[in-house]
Amino acid sequence: MIEFQLQVDARLLQSLLPEIEKTFAHSHKNKKQSFKCPIPYDEDLVDAWEKGLSDDLMDDRLALAKIFKSPKFKYGYVELEESDADGALRCLTELRLSLRENALSEVKDSELETGNLSLNRRESSVKVAYFTYLILAEIQESLIATG
Repeated sequence: MIEFQLQVDARLLQSLLPEIEKTFAHSHKNKKQSFKCPIPYDEDLVDAWEKGLSDDLMDDRLALAKIFKSPKFKYGYVELEESDADGALRCLTELRLSLRENALSEVKDSELETGNLSLNRRESSVKVAYFTYLILAEIQESLIATG
Protein backbone atom coordinates (compact mmCIF):
# COMPACT_ATOMS: atom_id res chain seq x y z
CA MET A 1 0.00 0.00 0.00
CA ILE A 2 1.28 3.45 -0.92
CA GLU A 3 0.36 6.14 1.60
CA PHE A 4 1.34 9.79 1.96
CA GLN A 5 0.04 13.16 3.09
CA LEU A 6 -0.18 16.06 0.66
CA GLN A 7 1.57 19.27 1.66
CA VAL A 8 -1.53 21.38 1.16
CA ASP A 9 -3.97 22.84 3.64
CA ALA A 10 -7.08 20.64 3.77
CA ARG A 11 -9.33 23.71 3.37
CA LEU A 12 -7.63 24.63 0.09
CA LEU A 13 -7.85 21.04 -1.13
CA GLN A 14 -11.55 20.86 -0.25
CA SER A 15 -12.21 24.09 -2.13
CA LEU A 16 -10.49 22.60 -5.20
CA LEU A 17 -12.24 19.22 -5.13
CA PRO A 18 -15.02 20.41 -7.49
CA GLU A 19 -12.38 21.54 -10.00
CA ILE A 20 -10.57 18.20 -9.70
CA GLU A 21 -13.83 16.34 -10.30
CA LYS A 22 -14.74 18.62 -13.21
CA THR A 23 -11.33 18.11 -14.80
CA PHE A 24 -11.60 14.34 -14.30
CA ALA A 25 -15.00 14.25 -16.03
CA HIS A 26 -14.00 16.71 -18.77
CA SER A 27 -10.82 14.85 -19.70
CA HIS A 28 -12.77 11.63 -20.23
CA LYS A 29 -15.47 13.22 -22.37
CA ASN A 30 -12.99 15.02 -24.58
CA LYS A 31 -10.47 12.21 -24.89
CA LYS A 32 -9.53 11.88 -28.53
CA GLN A 33 -8.16 8.70 -30.03
CA SER A 34 -4.52 9.75 -29.93
CA PHE A 35 -2.92 6.47 -30.84
CA LYS A 36 -4.23 5.30 -34.19
CA CYS A 37 -3.81 1.72 -35.26
CA PRO A 38 -0.71 1.37 -37.45
CA ILE A 39 -2.60 -0.86 -39.91
CA PRO A 40 -5.84 1.07 -40.53
CA TYR A 41 -7.12 -1.18 -43.33
CA ASP A 42 -7.45 -4.27 -41.07
CA GLU A 43 -10.85 -3.78 -39.40
CA ASP A 44 -10.38 -6.60 -36.89
CA LEU A 45 -7.02 -5.23 -35.80
CA VAL A 46 -8.39 -1.68 -35.57
CA ASP A 47 -11.28 -2.91 -33.40
CA ALA A 48 -8.96 -4.88 -31.11
CA TRP A 49 -6.52 -1.93 -30.96
CA GLU A 50 -9.22 0.58 -30.01
CA LYS A 51 -10.84 -1.77 -27.49
CA GLY A 52 -7.46 -2.44 -25.85
CA LEU A 53 -6.70 1.28 -25.56
CA SER A 54 -10.18 1.99 -24.24
CA ASP A 55 -9.88 -0.77 -21.62
CA ASP A 56 -6.43 0.48 -20.55
CA LEU A 57 -7.72 4.05 -20.28
CA MET A 58 -10.65 2.90 -18.14
CA ASP A 59 -8.33 0.92 -15.85
CA ASP A 60 -6.14 4.02 -15.43
CA ARG A 61 -9.16 6.18 -14.61
CA LEU A 62 -10.42 3.64 -12.07
CA ALA A 63 -7.02 3.59 -10.36
CA LEU A 64 -7.06 7.38 -9.93
CA ALA A 65 -10.73 7.43 -8.97
CA LYS A 66 -9.86 5.25 -5.97
CA ILE A 67 -7.69 8.08 -4.66
CA PHE A 68 -10.28 10.79 -5.28
CA LYS A 69 -13.19 8.77 -3.86
CA SER A 70 -11.44 7.92 -0.64
CA PRO A 71 -12.99 9.78 2.32
CA LYS A 72 -9.45 10.57 3.50
CA PHE A 73 -8.51 12.41 0.29
CA LYS A 74 -10.42 15.56 1.21
CA TYR A 75 -8.02 15.87 4.16
CA GLY A 76 -4.98 15.48 1.91
CA TYR A 77 -4.32 11.83 2.69
CA VAL A 78 -3.55 9.63 -0.33
CA GLU A 79 -3.58 5.85 -0.23
CA LEU A 80 -3.38 3.50 -3.15
CA GLU A 81 -2.56 -0.12 -3.83
CA GLU A 82 0.84 -0.47 -5.47
CA SER A 83 -0.79 -2.31 -8.36
CA ASP A 84 -2.80 0.83 -9.18
CA ALA A 85 0.14 3.26 -9.10
CA ASP A 86 1.11 3.13 -12.79
CA GLY A 87 -2.47 3.61 -13.93
CA ALA A 88 -2.98 6.51 -11.53
CA LEU A 89 0.24 8.12 -12.78
CA ARG A 90 -0.89 7.88 -16.41
CA CYS A 91 -4.30 9.32 -15.56
CA LEU A 92 -2.76 12.16 -13.55
CA THR A 93 -0.73 13.02 -16.64
CA GLU A 94 -3.92 13.01 -18.68
CA LEU A 95 -5.62 15.37 -16.22
CA ARG A 96 -2.68 17.75 -16.09
CA LEU A 97 -2.51 17.85 -19.89
CA SER A 98 -6.24 18.51 -20.03
CA LEU A 99 -5.87 21.42 -17.61
CA ARG A 100 -2.90 22.69 -19.59
CA GLU A 101 -4.75 22.57 -22.91
CA ASN A 102 -7.96 24.10 -21.60
CA ALA A 103 -8.03 26.20 -18.42
CA LEU A 104 -4.32 27.06 -18.50
CA SER A 105 -3.94 27.63 -22.24
CA GLU A 106 -3.10 31.32 -21.75
CA VAL A 107 -0.25 30.52 -19.33
CA LYS A 108 3.21 30.24 -20.87
CA ASP A 109 5.02 26.94 -20.46
CA SER A 110 7.93 28.70 -18.78
CA GLU A 111 5.59 30.24 -16.19
CA LEU A 112 3.95 26.92 -15.47
CA GLU A 113 7.18 24.94 -15.25
CA THR A 114 9.05 27.42 -13.05
CA GLY A 115 6.14 28.60 -10.94
CA ASN A 116 6.91 32.20 -11.92
CA LEU A 117 3.27 32.92 -12.52
CA SER A 118 1.86 36.23 -11.36
CA LEU A 119 -1.55 35.29 -10.01
CA ASN A 120 -2.55 38.86 -9.20
CA ARG A 121 -3.34 39.60 -12.84
CA ARG A 122 -5.09 36.32 -13.58
CA GLU A 123 -8.78 35.49 -13.61
CA SER A 124 -10.05 33.38 -10.73
CA SER A 125 -10.67 30.43 -13.08
CA VAL A 126 -6.97 30.41 -14.03
CA LYS A 127 -5.97 30.59 -10.36
CA VAL A 128 -8.20 27.62 -9.50
CA ALA A 129 -6.89 25.63 -12.46
CA TYR A 130 -3.30 26.46 -11.53
CA PHE A 131 -3.68 25.29 -7.93
CA THR A 132 -5.48 22.17 -9.16
CA TYR A 133 -2.57 21.54 -11.54
CA LEU A 134 -0.14 21.88 -8.64
CA ILE A 135 -2.06 19.44 -6.45
CA LEU A 136 -2.20 16.88 -9.25
CA ALA A 137 1.54 17.38 -9.78
CA GLU A 138 2.21 16.82 -6.08
CA ILE A 139 0.24 13.58 -6.10
CA GLN A 140 2.11 12.45 -9.20
CA GLU A 141 5.54 13.37 -7.79
CA SER A 142 4.78 11.70 -4.45
CA LEU A 143 3.62 8.51 -6.19
CA ILE A 144 6.86 8.45 -8.17
CA ALA A 145 8.96 9.10 -5.05
CA THR A 146 7.29 6.34 -3.04
CA GLY A 147 7.14 3.85 -5.93
